[in-house]
Amino acid sequence: MKWTKPILLVVGIFALIATIPPTTLRAASELIPLYTPPVGGTAYVLGAGVVSVTNKNLPDANLVHEASTGTMDMVRRMMARDAAKKPAFAIFGTPDAADAYKGLGVFAGKPFTNLRGIVFVNASDMYLVVPSKSPIKSFADVKGKRIGIGGPGSTVANSALRFLEASGVAKDDFKPYYYTYRESVEGIQDGSLDGGFVGGGYPIAIYTELALRHDVRIVPIDETVLKKVVAEHPSYYGTVVKAKSYKGLEQDTLIYGFATALFTLSNVSTDYVYALLKNLFDRKADYYAIHRSARDMTAEDAMKGISVPFHLGAEKYLKEIGAMKK
Repeated sequence: MKWTKPILLVVGIFALIATIPPTTLRAASELIPLYTPPVGGTAYVLGAGVVSVTNKNLPDANLVHEASTGTMDMVRRMMARDAAKKPAFAIFGTPDAADAYKGLGVFAGKPFTNLRGIVFVNASDMYLVVPSKSPIKSFADVKGKRIGIGGPGSTVANSALRFLEASGVAKDDFKPYYYTYRESVEGIQDGSLDGGFVGGGYPIAIYTELALRHDVRIVPIDETVLKKVVAEHPSYYGTVVKAKSYKGLEQDTLIYGFATALFTLSNVSTDYVYALLKNLFDRKADYYAIHRSARDMTAEDAMKGISVPFHLGAEKYLKEIGAMKK
């Protein structure tokens, strides 16, 4: 008889635990990664902002910012989390998200059908940067040159190869270096590279810094090439960098860019994703203070460029604010 009360107490505790939603326990007991591209890009800064604003206002969120080497690395990490039935988030380009979901391109043979969209984060403009006196006047002139194209498996690198190929420059026609933005800039400065791709939301800090110290320019994308790629891959867009926007930029310059978004896994709690997204919009002032490009996240553009299925929690909130049809 003396064991009856302790046994009943233990049974009662387990019964109480069983009534608590599993996502609450998970959020409170372990850190949940939010993967971003490496240091140097706008998405890295915005990812840190999402983590900061979320953890500050949702005490049980337990998000942790983890930089990666690029989109392929993020997708690989998310696949591993998905296989372990653990939550994860990531910020990367929507063109690669579409390819990863369908198992196309660099993701061929491994469709990631549990990938889910949450919200458009920002527009990532891409610049092909060369010294002012460089003979490279167009993307077609890259043949035979040494070009930093972005980290291995990144949306930046995958996109650079796609637009160069559409311009008649195959991967074997030039020397690609899978460098980060900082490494590409250093290569342009010391002459070990003939050019490099950098990107982010306008104004791109790393290009602003480079232009103030060295005579550089942005190589325009051919309008015909741009239209062709955008028609085949709607996650890309074209825009013009206005003359005088940066030191040394003397004329309007046509460039390409891609939408960047926040993604998660289908196994993540609907309530968790709903609360995270609602908090970002409710605390827009805090989030917008992170970086100028944070202002790209609006109700009007919340679905921009995202062609993979939306997470149920995101759908619930986006319908509430009228960003998605009910």
